[in-house]
Amino acid sequence: MSVSNVFKIIDDRFSIDRIEDYDLLIEVQQTRLKFLLRETSTKITIWLEDHYLGTYNNPSTFEENLKSVINQHEFLKANFWNSIDVTVHFPFYGVLPKDFFSPDLSEKYLKLQYPELAIEKYQTENFLIKEDQFIVLIPKDLIMLFESYYPMKPIGFSNTFANSLKYFERHDWIQNNNLIIINDNWMEAIYVEPKTGRLKTIAVSLKSKIFPDFLSEIENNGQLKTLIFGEITPFSNIYRLINNKLKALEFGGIPRNCKLSQYFSEVPEQRYFTLLNVEF
Repeated sequence: MSVSNVFKIIDDRFSIDRIEDYDLLIEVQQTRLKFLLRETSTKITIWLEDHYLGTYNNPSTFEENLKSVINQHEFLKANFWNSIDVTVHFPFYGVLPKDFFSPDLSEKYLKLQYPELAIEKYQTENFLIKEDQFIVLIPKDLIMLFESYYPMKPIGFSNTFANSLKYFERHDWIQNNNLIIINDNWMEAIYVEPKTGRLKTIAVSLKSKIFPDFLSEIENNGQLKTLIFGEITPFSNIYRLINNKLKALEFGGIPRNCKLSQYFSEVPEQRYFTLLNVEF
């Protein structure tokens, strides 16, 4: 696979001789590899790259393309970062009322919900938000791959949907909106029902026949205003479909706690919410 950057921003203060002064955060999606470098002392993001890995990859092709980007990169394999974190988009998750949840049964809950999924191939994370217990997954193959590249550093692994949920819960200002995140193949939605105060979540393929039904559910039961993030532009078909259903639709910006240098003034902010909302 040839390496071509979909998007790249570099602050000229970056120095390859100062690797130990930077935090590395990587996001892996089904079709993309994104990463940023943050200067540890100032918490300012000084480097951003976004690589397209191809569409409809089978697992072996996906891994081959991912390795190709990493192996050909000028410094991504370096082991001397101040910290390394990897967040992975994997849209399958479980949610149960906290009173009915037992951590020892996490894999059984998921197996009931996704009988065709080989649960043993995934690491699970459990976390509580309001009255609900969430269970998310991270592929063990990806964990082992990155551990092979960075054997000298502990790596923090997380799930992108879990990070978005935690961000939504921590920031009151966003809870008056429906939050929609579009990846190349999936829509994820988070919102609070005004009538009940219950947190609602959705993960659905963009090609699913019931995708419009989920938009109707948000329209009927969600907030009046919707913030949309991810791989989407005003000219895309999926945007027009969503905009026809959810009238008060706006593109979201970068998380408010992020520090970007002046070189990032042209960044398409909605595309990097799931990378920049990670607290690391």
